[in-house]
Amino acid sequence: MSEIQTPNRDITVVLTSCNRHDLLAHTLETFLDHETEKRIARIIVAEDGDADPKQICDRFGAEYFRTGERIGQMRLIDKAYAQVTTPYIFHLEDDWEFYRSGFMERSRALLEVHHLRLLVWLRAWNDTNGMPISEWVQDRSWGVMATNFAGCWHGFTLNPGLRRLCDYKLLRSFANQKLSMHYEAKVPSAGLPYEAEAGIFYYRRGFRALILDEAGYVRHTGDGRHVSHSTDDSSSAKWV
Repeated sequence: MSEIQTPNRDITVVLTSCNRHDLLAHTLETFLDHETEKRIARIIVAEDGDADPKQICDRFGAEYFRTGERIGQMRLIDKAYAQVTTPYIFHLEDDWEFYRSGFMERSRALLEVHHLRLLVWLRAWNDTNGMPISEWVQDRSWGVMATNFAGCWHGFTLNPGLRRLCDYKLLRSFANQKLSMHYEAKVPSAGLPYEAEAGIFYYRRGFRALILDEAGYVRHTGDGRHVSHSTDDSSSAKWV
């Protein structure tokens, strides 16, 4: 999908992939089935390794690039985000299933209210890996993710959701952060310490993550299909 330079097309979808192309196809299919705002300029699939997602990307009108070798999720995201020129990013991975529509419009409406609203979760309230919701509006149409969960999580996530390019530029890089904590079993796979550290960065600057209504819009489909990285702790399950 080539970039459409119109004022209304202001979202780039960045989808990370790693040779799970059956899951990738299902993710793209259900996402496009339920994405009803229609303000997407580009879909960029970032393939970590030598697998070739061309057939699937052609099917769904997505661009793609391949790293040629495993570089890890954080470096892959940095490479993909470097190609984004739209003000909004919808972050996505290759192992999610969308089951309700309206998430993009509602996410945008929440982010436009205040610049310190960082991103919007789309999972159901009973499907957040135990990460608590600290408060919510009376009609429970959205809530605010809690901070200081398990000593290192503050609501930031690389799960599917809308966010701003300018907020990523404040961080500058996911992969080049200096880790300042000992995470132990809290963060068992290679990228998770960097995800937690990003959350600390934004928390210290007053940012908060939101979540849409209780029923959710997306569920994880990659259980048992984690592609290990050389620095993963194989004794622990991946936090998704």
